[in-house]
Amino acid sequence: MKLRTFLVPLLLASSLTLGACAESEASPQAPLVRTIVPEAASGGVQARLTGTVRSRIESDLGFRVPGKIVARLVDPGTVVRQGQPLMRVDASDLALSARAASDRLAAARAEDERARAEETRLRDLVEGGATSRSAYEAALAARRAAAANLSAAQAAASEASNQRSYSVLTADADGVVIDVLAQPGQVVAAGAPVVRLGRSGAREAAVAVPEPMLASLPKQATATLLVGGQPVAARLREVAGSADPVTRTFAARYTLDAPPSQLPLGSTVTIALRSENGANQIAVPLSALNDDGKGPAVWIVGRDGIVRKRHVRLVRLLDETALIANLNLASGERIVAMGAHLLRDGQRVRVEGGTR
Repeated sequence: MKLRTFLVPLLLASSLTLGACAESEASPQAPLVRTIVPEAASGGVQARLTGTVRSRIESDLGFRVPGKIVARLVDPGTVVRQGQPLMRVDASDLALSARAASDRLAAARAEDERARAEETRLRDLVEGGATSRSAYEAALAARRAAAANLSAAQAAASEASNQRSYSVLTADADGVVIDVLAQPGQVVAAGAPVVRLGRSGAREAAVAVPEPMLASLPKQATATLLVGGQPVAARLREVAGSADPVTRTFAARYTLDAPPSQLPLGSTVTIALRSENGANQIAVPLSALNDDGKGPAVWIVGRDGIVRKRHVRLVRLLDETALIANLNLASGERIVAMGAHLLRDGQRVRVEGGTR
């Protein structure tokens, strides 16, 4: 009986101890995590954007007078020189206006000559006392009025002559005709665009930049034509101050360092954007990022198996990875690749074997 009394408590204690051990092995306190050793961003390349080759200055040319187009003298792709005629409008009405202005000028000139002669004649008479001073002053005023009318008529005649010359649209600079926006027979208003001219000079790549890339848009890039092009250096010249209301992207221009003869207008070009400090950026999976409202961060696994949060500067989000500022990791430090939102600072974890 005494032996039974001793064995029962011993067996119960052993059972409780084995049950606790089994429960501990089934539910370990330290969670298992998958980690990675972050990689430097490949070549510092952030992204590639596709655009078109454009002239730095593109002008939409239009007539300075209204009229009906009677002749189109160029086609898209035509290389033109400054002053070369591009289009003509009917100048019949302009010619009539110029003739009327010329006739008014002749009448004003004749009146001016008459007033001058009258003023000179009365001047001699008033000096000899043969006429009154008031009569001479009236003649003097008429001469001055005639001189003013002559000046106005000369200006009107010059304006009418200019209007007539505006019936011929000419190129205001050397360049290439990009597009013809009107055809013969069409009646156009003054200033309405009829020819789009790309001026000779530097060629640029026009691209659309997504809003997330705007803050880290590099100044230097590499451009490559879609068909048979060699890579050339590209430099950011301008970025639009507001986003396109439809695409929500920002228009940007990169100046291409190559002769215009090697960069046909309108051809497709790819801009490889390289980070100016690509060596200080690393790529991590999107699942490694954790943001609790205080900014993006990652979990660093120390040698002691304890995770510690480290805030990072997000450079750019890609399809499956994110570019962040270099963490300056110590030797042996790893980043939690998955389940970052389930951890807490100072928590002990177990690292899954076979991670890179």
